[in-house]
Amino acid sequence: MTASTDDRASDLLRAARAVQIWGLPLVFAQRVRLGFTAPLDPDGPRSATSAGARLGTMGHQRELSDPSLTAGVAPNVDTLYSLAFVDLDRGDATLRMPDVGDRYYSVQIGEADSTTAAVLGVRTHGSRLPTVRIGRRHARSSESGEDVHVRCRTRYVMVAVRILVRPDNRGDAARVRELQKRIVFEAPATSTPNPAARWLVERSREDERSDPAAFLDSLDHAMRALPRHDLPPSTAGDLTLVRDAVSSGDDRARVAVSRGLADGLAAVADRVGSLGRSSNGWSTNLVGTDFGTDHLLRAAVAWSQIYVNPSDEALYPVCEVDRDGDALTGEREYTLTLTGDDPPPVRYFWSITVYHKRGRLCDNPIGRYAITDRTPGLRRETDGSVTVRLATADAESTQDNWLPVPPGPFRLMMRLYGPLDPSWSPPPVVRS
Repeated sequence: MTASTDDRASDLLRAARAVQIWGLPLVFAQRVRLGFTAPLDPDGPRSATSAGARLGTMGHQRELSDPSLTAGVAPNVDTLYSLAFVDLDRGDATLRMPDVGDRYYSVQIGEADSTTAAVLGVRTHGSRLPTVRIGRRHARSSESGEDVHVRCRTRYVMVAVRILVRPDNRGDAARVRELQKRIVFEAPATSTPNPAARWLVERSREDERSDPAAFLDSLDHAMRALPRHDLPPSTAGDLTLVRDAVSSGDDRARVAVSRGLADGLAAVADRVGSLGRSSNGWSTNLVGTDFGTDHLLRAAVAWSQIYVNPSDEALYPVCEVDRDGDALTGEREYTLTLTGDDPPPVRYFWSITVYHKRGRLCDNPIGRYAITDRTPGLRRETDGSVTVRLATADAESTQDNWLPVPPGPFRLMMRLYGPLDPSWSPPPVVRS
């Protein structure tokens, strides 16, 4: 192999790594949209834990998330979702919310690159939100009279309504479902599914991870939802280099591209453990959705917790290691103690949820996926502290504070809604 060949391979590896990091959020957000809208069977049956619906229609989650929900990543088990994906090229969308009273709710408008255009709700407007109008033609996001106008950059947007459920209050989920029935959502009608897109819908996540041609094809489709100026010039050059290599028939070039894409994916996974401030083994992204030009942070957030809220709405500390820096695994048992004199500082609610390393909820015999400030029956010590036990099996013959974990690698995510002190960090996870 000549020096020039080595240089080309090095250039391709670097370019493919950069393309993976920049493009992963678009591909993953597209996958989320296709998963929830099911374009090949848009009016087909959905599970009670899914808020999926035809493109341009709002669906309602009837039961809190559990392992049967496989669309998206890291779903919460605190709120019931009402969800719509909209094609703004067909026209604007309008949302009218009922008065939710004294409970937490929010409306997030997410863009096709996994960023967020706006989050409205109790934090911004109290119990009753004005009419929300969403489109691409507004000069800017604004509030006028009785309406809030949200201007979006991308063709496809997600409108996600979250309404808090109190599991310690019998029948509360039913009350939230009644609120969902009073949500009015209007958007342009969609056309019938395009059979030619079947291969894109049925393409697996693993194909996009392992096949350069599949990844690039999915990325090309996802990029059609973006304005042209969203593609940085340097990324455009890298993308052209990678596309030419994949289509060239040169095996060495394709190998270099495959290695570069894999390196990019590894860098994204590694960044999940260092999203921002690190303390006690937890990593907290303090900038929320203000990614700027930090494409690696945007990709890591999409990979582990896609469509997070802005930091003034919520913070999401993530933990993948114990106090000694060893990776969390169900082969061991752990404890995590929230002290009575230093509880999570939040205005609305907090929770600690356990996920498989790939971001799925973990099936377990008691159907518990999180410990929250609303979990009924938690055992507190005399000093007010709560010690959560993390293990695959309940070793104490009582399920009060047991948070089941999967047999293999797992991660914890804490949700701090209405954070009052961004400098606060969750306590360390301690091996028993």
